[in-house]
Amino acid sequence: MTGPLSEPVQPERVAPASDYDTFVDWNKRLTREAPFFSAQFEAHGVRRVLDVGCGSGMPTLMWAKWGLDVVGVDPDASMLAQAEANRAAAQSEVDAAGGFIAFIAGGFGGLAALGLGTFDALTCTGNALPHVAGVDGLREALADFAAVLRPGGIVVLHLLNHDRLIAGKIRSIPPVVRETAEGTRVFLRVMDYVEGAILFDFVTMQRPAGAWESGAPWELASRRSAHTALPGNVLLPELRAAGFSEIARYGKHDGTMFDAEKDESVIVVAVRG
Repeated sequence: MTGPLSEPVQPERVAPASDYDTFVDWNKRLTREAPFFSAQFEAHGVRRVLDVGCGSGMPTLMWAKWGLDVVGVDPDASMLAQAEANRAAAQSEVDAAGGFIAFIAGGFGGLAALGLGTFDALTCTGNALPHVAGVDGLREALADFAAVLRPGGIVVLHLLNHDRLIAGKIRSIPPVVRETAEGTRVFLRVMDYVEGAILFDFVTMQRPAGAWESGAPWELASRRSAHTALPGNVLLPELRAAGFSEIARYGKHDGTMFDAEKDESVIVVAVRG
């Protein structure tokens, strides 16, 4: 397919909000990511964090359990409801650590208008940033990020490596298979490419527990989401133009420097001037 991106991108949701925490192996992911965020937060004196595109709020809650003041923002009401359910389950740990947690409706370009004050760090992880509406939307979002960060505050972005996807015209990401009490769920992501965007088809296959014995067919559901293409030659100049400096890119949360040809994702850390 060819042609420019003409419609605003939509939030990426590979499953209903109630199933999102089934799709993500949070224990594995947070165990892997925690040391990286702890080191970044300590190095930059972070006490107050804004998590943009927080989804079901699991990283947001992890930071609150560290005793930090954390606000999660997401435009999806169902995701915020899931985040609130997760907050209720973890509130005693947050209180014991002396942290603060809140979840608020909001999205790119509208953060400063929420009147939350300034933050020491802003995170935008889980491949949320490509949901901006084109390069103009990226520009607006980054200016908004800078507006809610104190001078010297940091932004941490985590997204799929678009340099690798676009260069190789990669068509799929390995499936995720989850066994639940209700049955088996398989999450697939298939990509197409248009000018300025990557089109993701999210396909969910479901089969009830025990259905394999009878040969029952899989139930299929799918939806398409357009992601603004954000390779390094697009994202980095816009970060600098928004007033960010000391930009570092990592390929993994162990601090390995980014390899545009090989890494599946990229973690970007930058300082607000």
